[in-house]
Amino acid sequence: MKSVRLSVMAAALAAAMLPLSPIQAEILHLDTVAVGNPGNLPDPLTGLGSVGYSYHITNTEVTNGQYADFLNRVDPTGSNPHDLYNPDMTNATGFAVVKGGINFDPQAAPGTMYSPKPNYGEKPVNYVSFYDAARFANWVMTGDTENGFYTFANTNTLVNQGVHGPNQQNGTNWVAIPSHDEWYKAAFHKNDGTTGNYYLYPTSSDSVPTVATATATGVIANPGPNVANYNFGANWDGTINLGHVTSVGSAGSASGSPYGTFDQGGNVMEWIDAVSGSRRIMRGGSLWLDESTLRSTYTSEYNPLIGGSSLGFRLSSLGPINVVPLPAAAWLFGSALVGLIGVAQRHKTTAS
Repeated sequence: MKSVRLSVMAAALAAAMLPLSPIQAEILHLDTVAVGNPGNLPDPLTGLGSVGYSYHITNTEVTNGQYADFLNRVDPTGSNPHDLYNPDMTNATGFAVVKGGINFDPQAAPGTMYSPKPNYGEKPVNYVSFYDAARFANWVMTGDTENGFYTFANTNTLVNQGVHGPNQQNGTNWVAIPSHDEWYKAAFHKNDGTTGNYYLYPTSSDSVPTVATATATGVIANPGPNVANYNFGANWDGTINLGHVTSVGSAGSASGSPYGTFDQGGNVMEWIDAVSGSRRIMRGGSLWLDESTLRSTYTSEYNPLIGGSSLGFRLSSLGPINVVPLPAAAWLFGSALVGLIGVAQRHKTTAS
């Protein structure tokens, strides 16, 4: 496992803006694992998983803590110009599967308005659309949500995106949502050279995984070999027979993939950088779906503009991610100004 530290520092806002408190420099931790064996054969069962280059992938889904830190960086005033914050992250109530994990306090100091709820910092972020995830990847890569691997014209319009591979961005280290083959290889390939050998489940197993249970704080209570959070088994925070998200990676290393990734089966479904008509692919099953959705043979699709209650993401990159570039002061100024003049925002439809 390679520890990746993304250094994020504050930028001064333009003098024309309302004065803001400075955002303190902090470190955002993301862990990645290297996925080698370039040129491996595809899975004969599905035709997926062949990748001709070595790459890195985050070993867990992006968490509420990481996403809240991102929101505080790119939206310090809470103006939410690109709808990166979905109110359901805070206000969702009722069924356990629609609980979000991020609080928003408009009275807090600028740069501190977003925070993970108690016991939710290490849970996977949900209610993120594909566009939200793409903007997070851009920010990690360039410090600018609108430009990077993905190019946005406005909140709802993605006009261009890169191509996964060693020649993208003139050989520099791109950061993106994993391609279908990247995600699939990291989840199922047996990490035994350039073979076409794959497991059926992303827990290094061909047997049906054990359903995870949870402690009172949402950590998997029965870690060990071949355990996954699915089929309503992990009940905590007031849930009864409805299941809930659990701390990423808490099933333990014995339930990881051969490359060392966690929760590619269960917890939340994950966006894939692949299209199906006007929709984007999702993978991995979730806390409230059955074991068939954890298999290598299962694929689903969804509207990229919608953030689902059990839908999150992870990142891939050409190599180790070293530093998030300093966000441009002009971009921060523009983001805040958009909020001040009341430009209409996109309203997400919530899926349960």
